[in-house]
Amino acid sequence: MEVAEALNRLAPDHRTVVVRAYYLGQSVAEQSEALNVPRDTVRSRLHHGLHALRIALQEESTTD
Repeated sequence: MEVAEALNRLAPDHRTVVVRAYYLGQSVAEQSEALNVPRDTVRSRLHHGLHALRIALQEESTTD
C-alpha cells in the first residue's frame, strides 16, 4: 500500500520507468525501444525516479 501511494507521487515519466523496471522486469534497452527514448534518458529517469520514491517512502514512514 505504501509503495503504491509513493509511486503515485512520482512524475509520470519517472513512475513509468520504475514500474517497467521493477514490476515488469524490463531492461533499459527494452524500455528505450518501447518508449522511443534514448537509453540515457531511461537511465536518468530511473535514477531520479528511484531517488524520489525513496524520499516519498521516507516521508510516509515518518508521518505514520
